Amino acid sequence: MREPLDRRERLALVNTVLAARRYFLDGATKSEIATELGLSRFKVARLLDEALRDGIVRIEIDAVPEIDDVLSRELAVALGIRSAVVVRTVEGPGEFQRSQLGRAAASVLADSLDDDDVLGISWGRTLHSMIGHMPQLPGCAVVQIVGIVPSLELNVNSLELVRRLAARAGGAVYPLPVPLIVEDAAVAASLRADPHVARTIAMFPKVTRALVGIGAWTRGGSTLRASLSDGDAAALDAAGAVADCCSVVLDADGQEVRAAGIPDRCIAIGGDELRQVPDVVALSAGEGKVEAIRAALRSGLIHRLVTSEDTARALLAGRPIASRAS
Repeated sequence: MREPLDRRERLALVNTVLAARRYFLDGATKSEIATELGLSRFKVARLLDEALRDGIVRIEIDAVPEIDDVLSRELAVALGIRSAVVVRTVEGPGEFQRSQLGRAAASVLADSLDDDDVLGISWGRTLHSMIGHMPQLPGCAVVQIVGIVPSLELNVNSLELVRRLAARAGGAVYPLPVPLIVEDAAVAASLRADPHVARTIAMFPKVTRALVGIGAWTRGGSTLRASLSDGDAAALDAAGAVADCCSVVLDADGQEVRAAGIPDRCIAIGGDELRQVPDVVALSAGEGKVEAIRAALRSGLIHRLVTSEDTARALLAGRPIASRAS
């Protein structure tokens, strides 16, 4: 009988379990599964072989306790995205729940990457909690796709996040050591022209996978909003802002909101550039994030979602997502 697996090993089996269920129970092809999970067809075939070899596939699929694979599939189908990972979070402080989501995201990311990938990373406390659980990654390039965001925690910022993630990968790193938002478009243009900044911005079109957070456009829910003056925030509020992803401010229909000089004042990947990334994974959860997540999904910027069970059920309760803003 197979020995019990520790927590990290169980999380590493997330993609194996999802692939096995889709292949052996749902009848999906390896190519379909590869698209859904953001993996190569060769890697999917290897996961299925390992599932049989390790006894994960017997008469029934041995589900990973922390991941609700049935709800994950239901959520992905309902939202019209490639895949979802729904984590059964345990009650506790916010930092503890963020850590649980971070562990799942670390597994998803590690299983998705190849040496020739270019990984774009944004910022967020939940994304930051992922780093401590990240295994050694393929030697891919890592690109910081948003400028530095203000934080009371000096070790929790976008530059530190990309530095620590790049240390796990060992490939080339492209930092963005400038503020996410500045006072006007002229200052932003000047900073973008700096050779070190321009080198990183030139990598945005080459990003093949991106890991992003989603901000709720409320007081305390969005770092971008918190960086604005009261007048600028009010202008975006009046324009219908409900969410932000990287530097892209969105309304409830997933349309980009342009007010208060946004996005010209931001030094970050833009909406059109982010939409061209082949695989964008969002890590976001919480009662206050449901409307924001729905807006991000409607925008067409997101392909895969890592979230909590409570958030998943709240998203399903309001079912229709539609849109996919262009």
